[in-house]
Amino acid sequence: MRVLQLAARMLSLERFALPLMERLQDEGFHVEAMGRFDGTEGRLLAADFPVHDWNAGHTFNPLRMVAARRQLSRFLGDREFDIVHSHCSFGGIMGNPVAHRLGPHVIYTQHGFYVHDGLNPLMRAAWLWIEKAGLRPADHVICVSRAEQELARSLGAGPPDKFVHVPGAGIEISDFQPDTDEHLRRRGAARDSLEISEEETVLLTVSRLTRDKGYQEMIDAARVLRDGGHRFVLLAAGSGKDETSIRRAITDAGLDGTFRLLGWRDDVADLYCAADIFVFASHREGLPIAPIEAMAMGLPVVLSDIPGCCEEVEEGVSGYTFATGDVKGLADRLSKLITEPEERARIGRAARERAKAFDIGRVLDRQVALYREIAATL
Repeated sequence: MRVLQLAARMLSLERFALPLMERLQDEGFHVEAMGRFDGTEGRLLAADFPVHDWNAGHTFNPLRMVAARRQLSRFLGDREFDIVHSHCSFGGIMGNPVAHRLGPHVIYTQHGFYVHDGLNPLMRAAWLWIEKAGLRPADHVICVSRAEQELARSLGAGPPDKFVHVPGAGIEISDFQPDTDEHLRRRGAARDSLEISEEETVLLTVSRLTRDKGYQEMIDAARVLRDGGHRFVLLAAGSGKDETSIRRAITDAGLDGTFRLLGWRDDVADLYCAADIFVFASHREGLPIAPIEAMAMGLPVVLSDIPGCCEEVEEGVSGYTFATGDVKGLADRLSKLITEPEERARIGRAARERAKAFDIGRVLDRQVALYREIAATL
């Protein structure tokens, strides 16, 4: 059984599909990958997967889209794949119609619609119309949250049973649950390297530096906490297109030194050890991975109440949510956790248990079961 994992950029496959590819290979499937080379294809090559450059990327440039579809059509025409599994909006929009026309069974993991409740209604309608171009040709659509599944079914892009729920990409729980001694060692080392004392409360967010990740709300909430006399530092791990404007907003708020942008980090697990509270204020997600990692590490989490986040925590038990964009609500929940260490510990213990529901083993079992069902019909 020959399988092609397809995405507009290799980063999407490296981030979301590599564990599935490895599991499928172990199950006897022949697996290849195709996406625009962006420097992340090295991990797939290191895992001995054939990789193919696709001149796609994240673009609505009609000439590039036509060229990408033609390239994919030639590629699939020269090879015999039984299943094409596309990932993320641009991969599905550009790739699914081509794959469907040429015969392979098409699986599409959407990983989160580019819509949210605060989006302009006309823009929301336009995006959903575009998204249908990826949904309609797919034989099966993997939805990473129940809310995504409900939305996908409502668009009339196929029968309800073609939309399958699988809870996110999954994480390797054991990577985020060191024993007590190791946790304390890593916590101390990380705080020392960041020049943060044990007396300071560390808030942490892990996300791209883009406005739709809720950075303005986090900046405003941090200012409220500072003015309220709280002693803390808020760390942000990630990079992105809005870094310059976010840095300027931090400076304008007088939070230099308090709200610290760390850039892209390969030691996020150590940052979880260093932190006391995890905060995530995003405006839209499928089922975000970083909050689950933080929960597995035993951190209490404060998340915006977008659908994906609401499916990750049990309100007041394994985490807190706040109305998306509500600075006061965010600040109030953070203040409670900063001032009540017993509450931090209680929520953190429950979060650690809750994270087990998103263990990558369970997620991969569900996806491989789907592959086996499809293989039995081909």
